[in-house]
Amino acid sequence: MYNCQGNITNNAGQRIQQQGIENGITYGDYVNINPSEKVCTCKVSKKTSNFNELTALVKQAEEMLIENGFDDMGDRISIIRGIYYGAKWSLDYTTEKSNARIAFFNLYTGSNVKADAREVLKCSENCKSNLFKSLYDSPEVFENSYKAVDFGHLIIGLDSRRSWSSKNVSLAHGGTGLEMNTWVGDLGGGTGNLSRQRISNPQKRAKTLFPVSGHSYGAMVNLEGDVAAYVVGMNKDKPNEISDPTENFKTIHDALQDYFNNKWNDRAFYFLAMLGAEVKGNQIIYNKNTLVSKWAKKFEDFATPYLTLRNPTDLAEASNHFQPVSEEVASIFLEALLHVVPKPTDMITARTDPDPKPKVITIKSKISEKASNFKKKMEELIKKHKL
Repeated sequence: MYNCQGNITNNAGQRIQQQGIENGITYGDYVNINPSEKVCTCKVSKKTSNFNELTALVKQAEEMLIENGFDDMGDRISIIRGIYYGAKWSLDYTTEKSNARIAFFNLYTGSNVKADAREVLKCSENCKSNLFKSLYDSPEVFENSYKAVDFGHLIIGLDSRRSWSSKNVSLAHGGTGLEMNTWVGDLGGGTGNLSRQRISNPQKRAKTLFPVSGHSYGAMVNLEGDVAAYVVGMNKDKPNEISDPTENFKTIHDALQDYFNNKWNDRAFYFLAMLGAEVKGNQIIYNKNTLVSKWAKKFEDFATPYLTLRNPTDLAEASNHFQPVSEEVASIFLEALLHVVPKPTDMITARTDPDPKPKVITIKSKISEKASNFKKKMEELIKKHKL
């Protein structure tokens, strides 16, 4: 099914082909913003409800951070991503209560959170701007029911792209740090979850991981955030290069505005170029079988640590489904992206529904079964001989 060559034309005109290819948790040097005599004159912020409001809110946040001494765009990216991932005050920690996830997010990003956003996103102790809460309440931003972006995924992607190791070093459990902070983390986690469900329901379809409305795995808003994580702040003259956004823009809000106004219609084109498609002029040339196999391996590898942390007792049996599920998920994701290249006003979501493939027995499953049988025999012997 995926052994054919294909090419697809992008709407956006000519493209230049160029081949591109800390552990511990500390939170930097905080800025003193405590003068009690300072009178706050800040504009009160609010949760965002569309892309323009998100851009404006980020601009307001950046202005506050600059006022408090964070002139470096990379530092501002780091502080804002800490609102969502990799800190004790992050939205993810509020939900998961996991110190391990904090450590992993910072490992994957290649850096620690620069400062506590609760402290540095205000002019004084009595500041009324409410910037932290407004951003905290805006992890997903919807233009409408079918056009949205996960800002949390977007901003941790920007932060990951500042690190050479996050972009280039493949770790043992799924890919690079950037990949695991974004699309591999989403769809690899989905692969693990669906494999676990297939233990009792082998016909559970991979398409169920790709809801239009939803907030996990392949939900539309997640996938849009994962793509934005690569494309926001990119260099359009180097479509294959996963670049540091601070090399191309001076502010986060300018990079966001450029994405929503100028690069949205080309987002799937650029993302595919960065993930292995060849760019020639205004076309991408790809081999479906190659891309599906490459991506499926990443999802399969990530499924193991995902279930180890969440459902370790199901890991051995679920592993029999990792390979088929990962291939199904990868094929759906690829077709979703290819659909949007010539139809950029459509959302990134499942466009195909492959039949579930049979399980493939793994070594860890065989070992687990032998261990279980041995334990059962020992229990029978103990009971028989009253040991």
